[in-house]
Amino acid sequence: MSRAVLLGPAVLLCAVWLSVCPGFAVELLQNGYRDVVVAIHPRVPEDPALLQSIQVMFTEASQYLFTATRRRAFFKDVKILVPMSWRENDALYRRPSREMYTEANVMVSDPFCENAITPPFTSTLGHCGQQGRYIHLTPRYLLDNSATDTFGPRGRVLVHLWATLRWGVFSEFDSQTLFYRSGTGTIEATRCSSTISGFQLNSDGSACETDPQTGLPTGDCTFRPGSIQNTTGSIMYQPFIPQITEFCDSRSHNSEAPNTHNRLCDYRSVWDVISSTPDFQNGNNPPHAPDPAPPSFTLLRAQRRVVCLVLDTSGSMSTGNRITRLRQAAQLFLLEILEQGSLVGIVDFDDKTIILKSLTKIDSMSTRKQLAAALPSEASGGTNICGGLRKGLEVLTGDDNKVAGDEIILLTDGEDSGVGSCVEEVGNSNAIVHTIALGPSADPRLEQFAIRTGGKLFSATDNIDSNGLLDVFSGILSGAGDDVNMPIQLLSTGTKTAPDTQFSGSVSVDSTVGNNTVFSFTWQLAQPQVSVQSPRGDIYNNNHMDIDPAMRTARLTLPGVAESGTWSFTMLNSYSSAQTFTVTVLSQAVSECVPPLTVTGTIQKSEVTYPEPIIITGMVSQGNRLITKAKVSVIVDLGNGKLLRLPALDDGAGDDAFQDDGLYTCLFYEYPLSGRYSVKLEVLGEKGIVEAVSPIYHSTPAKPAPSKGRARRGVEINHQGLDDFSRSAVGGTVTVMGVPAVPQDDFPPSRVTDLTATLTNNSILLQWTAPGDDYNIGTVSNYDVRVSPIPDDLRNSFSQAHSLNTSSLYVVPAGQKQILQVPLTALPATNQSVLFFALCASDDAKHTSPTSSIANSPVVTFAMETPKNPVTTPSSASSRPSSAVPLLLSLGFTSSLCSI
Repeated sequence: MSRAVLLGPAVLLCAVWLSVCPGFAVELLQNGYRDVVVAIHPRVPEDPALLQSIQVMFTEASQYLFTATRRRAFFKDVKILVPMSWRENDALYRRPSREMYTEANVMVSDPFCENAITPPFTSTLGHCGQQGRYIHLTPRYLLDNSATDTFGPRGRVLVHLWATLRWGVFSEFDSQTLFYRSGTGTIEATRCSSTISGFQLNSDGSACETDPQTGLPTGDCTFRPGSIQNTTGSIMYQPFIPQITEFCDSRSHNSEAPNTHNRLCDYRSVWDVISSTPDFQNGNNPPHAPDPAPPSFTLLRAQRRVVCLVLDTSGSMSTGNRITRLRQAAQLFLLEILEQGSLVGIVDFDDKTIILKSLTKIDSMSTRKQLAAALPSEASGGTNICGGLRKGLEVLTGDDNKVAGDEIILLTDGEDSGVGSCVEEVGNSNAIVHTIALGPSADPRLEQFAIRTGGKLFSATDNIDSNGLLDVFSGILSGAGDDVNMPIQLLSTGTKTAPDTQFSGSVSVDSTVGNNTVFSFTWQLAQPQVSVQSPRGDIYNNNHMDIDPAMRTARLTLPGVAESGTWSFTMLNSYSSAQTFTVTVLSQAVSECVPPLTVTGTIQKSEVTYPEPIIITGMVSQGNRLITKAKVSVIVDLGNGKLLRLPALDDGAGDDAFQDDGLYTCLFYEYPLSGRYSVKLEVLGEKGIVEAVSPIYHSTPAKPAPSKGRARRGVEINHQGLDDFSRSAVGGTVTVMGVPAVPQDDFPPSRVTDLTATLTNNSILLQWTAPGDDYNIGTVSNYDVRVSPIPDDLRNSFSQAHSLNTSSLYVVPAGQKQILQVPLTALPATNQSVLFFALCASDDAKHTSPTSSIANSPVVTFAMETPKNPVTTPSSASSRPSSAVPLLLSLGFTSSLCSI
């Protein structure tokens, strides 16, 4: 059994998936969705026609959604946020409150200046029944009427995408497995419902050929739905079919289809999943009698950033080097992170409050340095958090007497018995509060301000060997979405360095960045000798740097565009004692048409109770493309002076929904103690290895047309412009409660998600990635493998399904490939030719995993004897050829716990 010693290294499990939930909480009240936010990217040119198209799309979608949800939901009001680059028009645009581009429900952008009609898609975690991140549309898609010829009416497409975003249901079209052999032996197109009729043709209009081994169509053969259908339920398959007005339900659902929705949702129908979400469960939002009115629209125009630093200078800030670390981190924020043209003020508080700097416009490096010089340097007195917040709100009124949408960055290390008295007051101000808890004693109620106002939650420990506080301030970026002018953190690292030794390292500057590149160094006690070397050998030393002895910082700003390649640095400690050094490297994009590579890390919940695991998510991307095959590390500050670094994997096992899709997830569960944990991500990419892929899994299917195009068989891959690169980003903070004083085995094996089956001679070969004794660590004790011709048997009554003998199975450690060979004679006798397999794992403490899923594996079909003339769709040809003896192997999927 794998166990960690109390207060020893924690265990973090890593796989890959997408980041976080939507930033704005859309409400469904009295059947109407309210506060839906559509945001237009800062580089999209001003165009009134774009606003008109968005409104027409939502108006069409609202009525279609109302019908599809059986009169239970429609769009009540929609807010459209235009960028600050569009002209001011007080008669047309209102001031936003907390709406911003990076947190919008629908994003409109063209990150590669392609001006192309690319498929609309939903960015999602890939977990059934859970909300996704956002819907992405391009301006060309919204403005070019030919888009409707390709994808169908925009209102219908929006409902298809909204279903994935809001309810966590997925496409019933599959671009990788276009055809399969059904349980009756017929060749069927992958679709739902199976009553959708049509015909098979190659892209040139010729008849499809078949694979002699499987009997399935080959080449670019596609299924083309007929123009007239007798079914109405298939929105997640092809929303453009005119007769389609409903989601598949239990009556029309095709549980055999090897599509994304079946793989991720336990073969449940789309409507079953939708009706089980909080929007509709327990009688919520029952059918509404009258037809809804068209949605109302509010136009908002983004404002310049207005920020106030509200900083704790109570007596406890004088301990543990906290006040110096605060000054260094806040200086980095003021000098390098805040956008040009922003307004910023500074407040410090102990048991009283002082305005150190009223709102000041950042218009030069001189102004930035003046602001940094005003940062507090002394600490004394008590802690009055509400007093500091009220003074911060006062400062924010300095430009226009309003605070809605303005930001407060609140940092504190202490407790305040009166902190709860102003949560409602601050929340009602419509300002955004980001909270930073410094050290182990920061008030446990601090995060309430961020949660209430839509701000971000951060924490930093007293571990001076790391640069956690610097990472936090580097991560408080604008929500405007202007990735060209946004600073990108390439590297952030630190360590304690002994006397007369060097702290050294390197960083890759790739071709997507290079503008305004800055190396920022800090030290704890005495100024070191610093050296930076460019890829071609140029040397920069202390003489080339802006050194601030009082702040204990040195900054090297590279002229022009930094040379691409590997840069190295050294910091020589010539002091008589060991001291901590840190280095942070920031850069910006070089072209508005080549978005920089970025990493985004988030924690799913702000608070968990033992033994619930923490789900850490991350995404490596370039614009709307995802980056795969990078080396990703997750670093957790355990709060006890130790850092934990473990790899993140994109292998499709564990909680990963898809292999090689650029989405990263870690389970962190074996906590050394209760308290706050802070997280960061580091990414290294190697040229020729990393790939840029389009988010094709959750895009809208295009309408098939004769003699046009090839069916999309998989993810579109692009290596162009991907050099060696490095990135670093803060992931956030989470509070863990209820950790026992004595270690316990409370953790089950992880769910198996990559079970596959292969017919080999006279046996079935089952393969999967082995889970561990505790999630994905260690070795399980045994497996319970079962088979049934009906997937519902495995989902609803796993223990009653036919059990397979696993006594000869050699159990391998977590992460290795587990193989079980099942003789055909061991399978149950059945008149069905579709067999479903599932398994559960258990550990030596009798903890049992959830039943296995097929989250990232297509259904595999084999024919023991291939028919000479395989039956083709439509499904009206349902007779099974007498010469065929097919066996379809499908992998059971359920979220219920096994019963051993």
